[in-house]
Amino acid sequence: MKRYLFGSLGLLMLIVTGVASAQSIEKAIKYRQGAFAVMGWNFGAIVDMIKGKRPFDQEDFARRAKIISDVSLAPIEGFLTESSEGQTKSKFEIWENFADFEGKMKLMQEAALNLSVVSLSGDYDASKRAAIKLGKTCKSCHDEYRKK
Repeated sequence: MKRYLFGSLGLLMLIVTGVASAQSIEKAIKYRQGAFAVMGWNFGAIVDMIKGKRPFDQEDFARRAKIISDVSLAPIEGFLTESSEGQTKSKFEIWENFADFEGKMKLMQEAALNLSVVSLSGDYDASKRAAIKLGKTCKSCHDEYRKK
């Protein structure tokens, strides 16, 4: 039974790997753009709460922060080597300095996780500071690696 299970898992991994490598560059670009769109949608609502454009709702704030944190793990997978061309705002410098770009993505993920954790406390000021920190990590990457 164990052999069957491990054999099946191995076959599944090969299939998944094959499917992943067969995905088109266009799909990779849409994938990362979709993840960023979800993050931006939710972060926009958080910013509106901070700026007083909508009432502060701790439960909604925390829900949106959790979504951002979860989705922040996704975009890096869509930055395939060949995906510097096409309908993208990504600068070619990403692939020239991928280690730096990846480091900035990790900082963004850490800031998103921190925002999610802090938002559960209900402390408005701490949540605001965590949101500002996340915004700064996003901006640092946009300034260097995103076309205007």
